Amino acid sequence: MNISLNPDNVSGSFYEYLGRMGISPNSVKYYRSDLSHFSGWLILKIRAWGVFAESMSEVIPFLSTKIAQEYRSFLTQNGIPPKTVNRRLSTLRHLSRFLVLSQISNSDFMEGISNISIGSFQSSSIHPLLLGFQRRLEAEKVSNNTIKNYLSDIGHFINWLETNNKPLITNK
Repeated sequence: MNISLNPDNVSGSFYEYLGRMGISPNSVKYYRSDLSHFSGWLILKIRAWGVFAESMSEVIPFLSTKIAQEYRSFLTQNGIPPKTVNRRLSTLRHLSRFLVLSQISNSDFMEGISNISIGSFQSSSIHPLLLGFQRRLEAEKVSNNTIKNYLSDIGHFINWLETNNKPLITNK
């Protein structure tokens, strides 16, 4: 398969590649969403290291199996539904293959990164500070969607705090 590549727009080239593979426009919509989520997460992570990046094209040199494993852990620790986690990991596997095929990368950064087991996903993977909050919301009969959204938002915030070495609790 001949891959055309715009080095300034790797994401666009990746979507063209998906289209040539016969991926449906609806599925490409999910790929876009998943890649946007991952690149946003990775850009913030890289910026925390003191490196300025704005696009997927700029973060490619940082892609590694370690980064992929950290992202997988980030998703599971923040209460993302298992099917969504696995779909996002599948998107990254396609991206990794595309990067190797187009000779942007010489290694598969998703090698050895497996899907999560849907049956084993439990609230124990939620940050301990969120568990009490979740139980409180459930006791107050808050809807499951509202609980999920609250836990996701607060989980992202806690993860940001921990990633940026900000203490969750300070003694004053």
